[in-house]
Amino acid sequence: MIGLVVAVVLSTMHYEGDVGAAGGDYQSVEVVVPEGTVEIEIAHTDGSDVTILDWGAWGPDGFRGWGGGLTNNAIIGVAQSSRCYLPGAIPAGTWTIEIGKAKLDPVGGHYAIDVTCRDDATLPVLPQASYAAPVLEQTRRWYKGDFHVHSIQSGDATATFDQIITLARSRGLDFANISDHNTVAQHALLAAIQPDHPDFLFLRGAEITTYSGHGNAVGIHDYVDHRLGLNGRTVTNIIDDVAAQGGIFIVNHPVLDLGAACIGCMWNHVADTPWDKVAGLEILTGNYSIGILAFFPRAIALWDTELAAGNKIAAIGGSDDHTAGMNETSTGSPIGSPTTLVLADNLSEAAIVDAVKHGRTIVNLQGPDAPVVDFLLGTAEIGDAINVGAGHYSFTVHVTGGNGTSIELWKNGASLEQRAVTSDDFTTIFEEDDGAGARWRIQLDQDGQPIVVTSHIYTSTAVNPDNQGCGCQSTTGSSALVLGASLLLVLRRRRAT
Repeated sequence: MIGLVVAVVLSTMHYEGDVGAAGGDYQSVEVVVPEGTVEIEIAHTDGSDVTILDWGAWGPDGFRGWGGGLTNNAIIGVAQSSRCYLPGAIPAGTWTIEIGKAKLDPVGGHYAIDVTCRDDATLPVLPQASYAAPVLEQTRRWYKGDFHVHSIQSGDATATFDQIITLARSRGLDFANISDHNTVAQHALLAAIQPDHPDFLFLRGAEITTYSGHGNAVGIHDYVDHRLGLNGRTVTNIIDDVAAQGGIFIVNHPVLDLGAACIGCMWNHVADTPWDKVAGLEILTGNYSIGILAFFPRAIALWDTELAAGNKIAAIGGSDDHTAGMNETSTGSPIGSPTTLVLADNLSEAAIVDAVKHGRTIVNLQGPDAPVVDFLLGTAEIGDAINVGAGHYSFTVHVTGGNGTSIELWKNGASLEQRAVTSDDFTTIFEEDDGAGARWRIQLDQDGQPIVVTSHIYTSTAVNPDNQGCGCQSTTGSSALVLGASLLLVLRRRRAT
């Protein structure tokens, strides 16, 4: 006869109270956890069809998870925790249940919390591992990926890791940033399965989800406090904390204002964002047919405004997929729609992060099967900044698989010239004079709508006597610099909480 281990309940506690609109976006409830606790279970409710409260937990040792609007009980254990929460030692003492005021009715809200502490675990333990910094391929090339993918470790998502990788591989992607809402609970789980997938890279990320804007942290290892306003926390604090971990910050769906259907989705921090510290901005998020008309023009306008202010920000596209493409409606957008291409030295998290920092991105707005665009200024690649005297520039553009589309050369946010692509292996050269320095990008259009947008090549009229930067030669006075080499780079073919 096999004996069954029955967990002993060490304590049960009930808390309830009102949540008022005053006092900021967060309200804390302190609970006492006794010695010997191996597992804490937290049941919570907002008791309303109108009010929406979010939920998270902090122990004496710091952050333990953020379930957002997830209504399931939260279980925090030594070896295993429920979705969105971190396993680890359970120190005795005062813990904090943090309530986020996602949406209140006119008179406020009301919470009820029941906390049960046990001396044994009830959850099965899933495989977990420490991050091993894998390098899956040593080739320098354009890698295809999606920077905005949610797994079941987000409180509002259902996608399993197996479903994510199956869909991503089927679409020809090389990597995905698993950007779960305000948690890093996915990291150890992903590290455990990464060795089983030697040709597909998981990036460590989190969508830092606030009530006034969302942004992806990519390449981080610890939770970044998302609670804007609490104890004076600012957007600058968040972005600095991401950078301190070696990560990059991307502003997500910056002009997406859907009200209660996507709480805080629009980036309402344009004025107080340190844009010189922002690595990327989503120029399109999710469904192409909707976004290209409703959101893309305004996102591009914001991008150009910040670029004109001297901030070098990479173009990013993200699907914001929460279901791994399962049961998608006509407004849904599966992983890879859109796709971001990154010119990286190898297929590793460090190389992808570094490439985005340097602006080496192209966004295929419709998905991974868009025509291949190669854009060069001599030997200078997308993301390069060239310091030369005023001169004549030759931009070489090569398009593969784009017969019937058209190419546009853009300078400083304005379209200069458009040409028809007349074959599936098409090369053209744009000859331009630049007397004051500029930023240049290529856009590929189909039926009057953009389908591919590159990040920029930057030129400056400042003479570079040390011949630095991209390695291009410098000129002085009225001498002309003619750059005309071409190089073919082969590309391998809600609710928010």
